[in-house]
Amino acid sequence: MSYVFMKALEKRAEKYNKGIKILTLGRLPKIQKYIADNLVNRNEKLLDIGMGTGNFAILCAKNGIDVIGIDYSEKMLEIARKTIESEGLTEFIKIFKMPIVELDEKFPDKTFDKITASLTFSEFYYDEQEFCLDQVYRILKDDGEFILVDEVRPKKIWKKIVYFMIRIPLLIITYIISHLTTKSLKNIESRLKRHKFLVVEKKHFLLDTLLLLRLKKL
Repeated sequence: MSYVFMKALEKRAEKYNKGIKILTLGRLPKIQKYIADNLVNRNEKLLDIGMGTGNFAILCAKNGIDVIGIDYSEKMLEIARKTIESEGLTEFIKIFKMPIVELDEKFPDKTFDKITASLTFSEFYYDEQEFCLDQVYRILKDDGEFILVDEVRPKKIWKKIVYFMIRIPLLIITYIISHLTTKSLKNIESRLKRHKFLVVEKKHFLLDTLLLLRLKKL
């Protein structure tokens, strides 16, 4: 994540989960549970990019899945460690404090069976998104999957109108509570195709403003 964003993130780590629930009207935790229960399996090596306070990693670990989680916010990871320890899941989850730009140094080619990112890419600058997609392709096994959940703008005009009517109040409330703000991804599906990813599952939520993509390498 960008340096400016991460410094702001560290100041609001304790309120991050509350802010995300408000911003997504409670959908993100449900989407993450769907992924943990249906799209990742035991005996797979999973990387969670931008693990935050560790909620998704914990869901996976409770299903017996080994997770490596990365994030650059020490305060977020501190919350994650405490929660993981209290749940007795330290043997299933390994945590690394690292910026996204170190992916090329940290993990060898074709390391992971699954890679996930939930509301993470929307916090990257465009160049960081492109770099991350290159690295995800490199460190994902040939038969592996990349699961991306993030904010997008709806295509239908009436949904766009409703989206902006709802989004502005939600953004204001969320920012007041947690100092959290996000931006929607642009042209993400065409960009994923350019990075040689094939969409094998697509789900829309919240008037098409939240998108789940399950992707394989071409």
